[in-house]
Amino acid sequence: MTMGLGIRAQALDLDWTGQFKAETHHIFNYSLSGDNKVADPARAGKGYYISGGGQSNAAFQTFSLRLKPSVIVNDNIYIKSEWWVGDPIYGFFGSGAPYSVDQRQFYSTQLRNQPVQFQRLWLDLLTDVGTVTLGRAPLDWGLGVVWNEGANVYDRYFSTGDQIRLTSKFGLFTFSPAIIVYSKGNAIGGACASPTAGTPGEPCNSALAGEGGMTDYSIILKYHNISENMELGLNFVRRLAGSVLDSTTAHRGTNGEETSMNYNLFDIYLSKIWGPLTVQAEIPITTGSIGGSDYSSWALAVEADYQATETLDLGMKFGLVPGQPNQASAGEPGTFKAFFFNPAYNTGLILFNYQLAHFAGPSTLNNPNVTGDRLLSPYDAPMTNARYLMLHAKYKMKRWDIRGSWLYATADVAAGSDYFYNSWYRKMEQFDPAAAAQESDLGMEFDLGVTYHWDEAFRFDFDMGLFLPGGFYKFSNTATENQTGPVFAGVARVGLDF
Repeated sequence: MTMGLGIRAQALDLDWTGQFKAETHHIFNYSLSGDNKVADPARAGKGYYISGGGQSNAAFQTFSLRLKPSVIVNDNIYIKSEWWVGDPIYGFFGSGAPYSVDQRQFYSTQLRNQPVQFQRLWLDLLTDVGTVTLGRAPLDWGLGVVWNEGANVYDRYFSTGDQIRLTSKFGLFTFSPAIIVYSKGNAIGGACASPTAGTPGEPCNSALAGEGGMTDYSIILKYHNISENMELGLNFVRRLAGSVLDSTTAHRGTNGEETSMNYNLFDIYLSKIWGPLTVQAEIPITTGSIGGSDYSSWALAVEADYQATETLDLGMKFGLVPGQPNQASAGEPGTFKAFFFNPAYNTGLILFNYQLAHFAGPSTLNNPNVTGDRLLSPYDAPMTNARYLMLHAKYKMKRWDIRGSWLYATADVAAGSDYFYNSWYRKMEQFDPAAAAQESDLGMEFDLGVTYHWDEAFRFDFDMGLFLPGGFYKFSNTATENQTGPVFAGVARVGLDF
């Protein structure tokens, strides 16, 4: 006697993609002075002094793996995800242990509390009115100066948000409204800023009321004409954040504290192709308030690429990222103008890439007295307070690429009197009358690199950079100026994009 069981089996397509990278970094004279091996207490934490950590050179290795499995349920339903093995920022060889604190930044939601870290999970549903995206998904727009999904194999910062989005296309036009939530803070009913330690059920500090979450309300309007090789778009973002954010938020007020945000962002993107010449520009404009200050600013990033021949590619980048003007008195400014590009958008191997001031601070959890929220990223160097120009070229030979670049930058605002905004510490500081006025020259950089493409997926990269710091970094806000010796960096990388 046999019995049939009504079991229905269904096979789902699973698509695996991902990226792996391993890097070794060697930076010589990161403190800008070979004699600066012991920190000077008189200058530490002031101006733009780089504290030595017992040596003037640094060497470290990193590795990480990003897996992106996707399930194709049917022709209309796709479930996509992203998993991290290791950490793109703190994945140091021998020291890359995950830590227990949820690291929340103002540009992304990232979890780093498991050896294999689940970072993104979202559903794409194709409907008659457009594609519906639901879940923790990447954010990207334009050149990536505000939203940057971190698509390149060597990227370290990735814009991610929990979102509900509709993307509808009408001929040459795209309309995409979304609600994006980054962090709900410590308590769903408020910020829970300072409960009494060790007392179960103790209520939060009501004197610091205000929800600790942050939400973006976004509407993207884009015109894309393929026949004319032209793209024009606007990403409007209404950003709201509570008055007390998590201690690891990293978006600080003008005096270094967590702060509320209530402003509009108009992010304009333009792209046009004329034969071998491609020009792109992104112009973010803000209006609103941060904390008790009005927030009125704008920035500009332009990229041009000219395909001179089949083997020679020439390019240029330039832009303006405003700094905060000096002011005559202490306290919050009437208007906040400083703008910070997404740290995933950078130029140069050293300037706007490494945060040299963090090299002597804690970057691993090998010391049990160091907690996750105290870690300092060696790459936390977003472009700000800068006018920059970069010229670059790449020559292709079968499997080899040879590239070189020249970068020059000046500060938009230099400290000169009264109170100035320190962009490293993100707070106002009082100008020391004994100090000389700060120069605006950020410096010049020369980079040279080669890439060997083993095949379509596997590559080897080697880059060298020489940074000649400008007078801007002499400013220590004391009578003793910093030394500004040249910085040399060499980086060897292996990348896999599958």
